[in-house]
Amino acid sequence: METTLKVNTPYFNGNDGIKVKIENTENNAYSEIKIKFSELSQFATTSSRVALDFFFISSFVYGIDRFVERHSYSTDGWSRELNVCFPVYDVSAWENAKNELEKTLSFLTGDYWSVSFTENTLIIPTTPLSAIYIQKSYEQINLFSGGLDSLIGAIDFLADAENSHKNILLVSHSDYQMKSKLEQDALFDKLLNEYNERIVKVGVAEISLDSTSFKEREKTFRSRSLLFLGIAVLVADSLKLPIIVPENGSVSLNYPLSSSRRGSCSTRTTHPTFILYVKSLLFKLSLVNRIDNPYEFKTKGEMVKCCKNLELLKSIVSISNSCGKRGHSANRTNPNTTHCGVCMPCTYRKASLLSIDDKTQYGDDLNKPYGSKIKSTPFFLSIQGQDLNACFDFLGTKLSKQDIRQELIINGVRDYSKLDKYIDLVIRTREELTELVNKTCTDSERRRKAGL
Repeated sequence: METTLKVNTPYFNGNDGIKVKIENTENNAYSEIKIKFSELSQFATTSSRVALDFFFISSFVYGIDRFVERHSYSTDGWSRELNVCFPVYDVSAWENAKNELEKTLSFLTGDYWSVSFTENTLIIPTTPLSAIYIQKSYEQINLFSGGLDSLIGAIDFLADAENSHKNILLVSHSDYQMKSKLEQDALFDKLLNEYNERIVKVGVAEISLDSTSFKEREKTFRSRSLLFLGIAVLVADSLKLPIIVPENGSVSLNYPLSSSRRGSCSTRTTHPTFILYVKSLLFKLSLVNRIDNPYEFKTKGEMVKCCKNLELLKSIVSISNSCGKRGHSANRTNPNTTHCGVCMPCTYRKASLLSIDDKTQYGDDLNKPYGSKIKSTPFFLSIQGQDLNACFDFLGTKLSKQDIRQELIINGVRDYSKLDKYIDLVIRTREELTELVNKTCTDSERRRKAGL
């Protein structure tokens, strides 16, 4: 079932910044995206029109991803067919890059995107760059989500003796449903206290789905990484800087824990092939295409152990947030926690922090017996327990290097020259997760399930 969407011309809306209406042309359903634009407006007037287009498209895609609920609009229970017309300033440039954009979006969200373009007539007022961006020189832009990996990415740069006189910019995105701004601000304050004026955070760009005719919103955030990059590209094009995406290789690859999690159902927010496609798209548009992930071949645990200021990390790690289910606290044993403790992002986090005193508050652990406070549903049969069940099966399954190689190719790896490194990464990731189970899981049946 194809869903045809029209993205209207954005307009300024007082203190709310910019709004844009998305319409489903088949059933008159609509939603509005709200973009707090005041901080970014200065970069919009000093960057190219194509870079501004890339930012707007990334915002539109984020809104569409949240607006079009998968269950109602998928063709196969997951993938949606999305036919979208985007307003852009440089129609010819985007027509030339149409195939690259469709390929990038389809790989990222697991949907089928068909795009077209119309002219964007929104006039952005001229805003001079703040003195802080003119009087200082910056080495790079780091994505800064408030998670553990982006925290380590910032610390590693600032603590490196070779960078002692170099500065970096952090860019962040905030959606009120994600509630990540508090962690971002708190961590930035800690970094600023440690490294003084060598670190500057571009004011958090708040982009969110505002009013909508649907009660149900899509709960996945697969397009969030494109939005992060859209913000970063706008700033990078203005200041001519490279972009760093700090993400451990295990999560970037997101090796399927079971056959049901292959293909489109596998999250690809920082997958190396997605980054490759984005670089190709930006190259086609003559935009900055230096986007690097220096942790591409490291597990999360290796990032922690190799952190260049481990004492600082230990003192503030509990402020960072890695939970993939942070808004779902109903079935937690302890609901008043920052992390659920049993989703895969939490599990990777716990495994990575075994080597330090982790004071993060988790709602549950690997031994949780039931999946509901009301019904005594065995945990592994509950919705909450699906991730851990798949993880234990993954650890208990014997895998040869050839098995891993084949799975990586099926799951989207296109650069075969890196396959051997990715295979070793998967093996080390399994070892890291197995150590977590061995040290923290006391349930004999679950230990057997995990191969212990």
